[in-house]
Amino acid sequence: MILAPSHQLRLNGSSILLILALGTLLSSCELFRKAQAGEEPSPNKEELDPIPGKKVYDPETGTLVIVEETPVELMDTIKWKNIPTDSIPPIQTQTAQVEEESGNPSELIDRGDYGTEYYTAYDISIMLPFLTDRFNPLSSEIYDNSYWALGFYGGVRMALDELNEEGIKLNVTVMDSKANERRVGSLLSTRTELFNAHMILGPYRSDNVRMVAEFAKRNNITYISPHTASSNISNNNPNYIQVSPTLQSHCKAIMRHARQNYEGNRIVLVARDKPAEKARFAYFQEENYLLEGTRNDSVRLEEYLIEDNDSGDYSSMDIAQFVSPGETVIFIVPSWSNENFIYSFLAYAKVAKGLNSNIVVYGMPQWMEYDRIDFELYESLNVHVSADTYLDYYDTDIQFFRSRFFDRYGITPRTEAFLGYDVMKYFGKMINKHGTKFQYYMEQDPMKMLHTQFDFERVAKVGTTAIENAPIERFENKYVHILKFQNYQFQPTE
Repeated sequence: MILAPSHQLRLNGSSILLILALGTLLSSCELFRKAQAGEEPSPNKEELDPIPGKKVYDPETGTLVIVEETPVELMDTIKWKNIPTDSIPPIQTQTAQVEEESGNPSELIDRGDYGTEYYTAYDISIMLPFLTDRFNPLSSEIYDNSYWALGFYGGVRMALDELNEEGIKLNVTVMDSKANERRVGSLLSTRTELFNAHMILGPYRSDNVRMVAEFAKRNNITYISPHTASSNISNNNPNYIQVSPTLQSHCKAIMRHARQNYEGNRIVLVARDKPAEKARFAYFQEENYLLEGTRNDSVRLEEYLIEDNDSGDYSSMDIAQFVSPGETVIFIVPSWSNENFIYSFLAYAKVAKGLNSNIVVYGMPQWMEYDRIDFELYESLNVHVSADTYLDYYDTDIQFFRSRFFDRYGITPRTEAFLGYDVMKYFGKMINKHGTKFQYYMEQDPMKMLHTQFDFERVAKVGTTAIENAPIERFENKYVHILKFQNYQFQPTE
């Protein structure tokens, strides 16, 4: 049992987040202990990507990158003040609470296909970077990089309450990964809850995800990564479930959308003459061959590589060569790391468009976060981007969730709160319905969630797609939003 310390949260009059942060998130009273030897991160290596922000893709590092965004509503700074210890009741760990509420042991009741097992209740381990070792009891604020895990788990708790009301019995153990490989390795080798888990969820960083994925593979435990989008986390691992679509899935979704909505028009792939950017063309060409049903030069998409230089001078760019009066040309630009390049391309494209041509541009998720590009360029060039998340704040379900989250925790939910809620709600239902190997049934159970849609597919080993019962690399959510910049905002295409 964890006793609450003599502090109280001051946040819009609410003290709920204190309970979330200090009571239900931890499995031991380690918030105030010093970091153990070997667990201190390098002073030059940040534990998490910058927070807050939206997820955008950087497959060159094998992770999603979190970029700064302004919350819909500003969040107050979390402060603490001393209060009498008898003014608040003791807080138990999340594991104790859930088991105490369910009152049911986890007992095997049946077996099914794919080695799935059905239990009276399911044991779930959640590993998130709360970074409790970074909390300074002498400071008045919670460590900045803890917010992602706090928000994510806030959404998880709301989903757990709803699942419990539906009669779904889940015994949940929560652990702090501390965004540290040694810490994750220690948990994997010492915590019996992980060895006995029917499902593992988390953590955040790709290096830690890779460790847990291999652990799950060795021990035949179903494992869900809610954040990492890399395609090379684990090989030949049917126990690995990836919630975020890979870069390849984004490129394929863009290609399908362009072909379905602009059939018969000229399509040109554009990038800087850099190996990483040129390599992305293969995703689009391959998908185009599949859509055409043939593979030859007559259906190959045009490719335009633009010389890159340190000065950032792209005056040699010639977009006009692809544009003809009265026709529509589609440019697909799988580039994002240099905003100046994207700005230059769009500026030259607008000039080439003139008054008698039409241009449609497809870009990447990062384009939504650029701050120097005039939105008029996006509007006039019919810019589309791919995204793994879209929150319609006019949607009544999203408004209801935001209201309930604020009422419960005293803060406005960011994207990670929606992610935590959706992930726990979906997989809680799936394991209850299909047992411990529910991943083999996910293709039959797509579901529209708050922040996206879950549409999972098995990913076979490269070169074996035509072979029956081909080895499964992973299960991946393939649903990708295509957003169009219209009326000066990105919104789903009709």
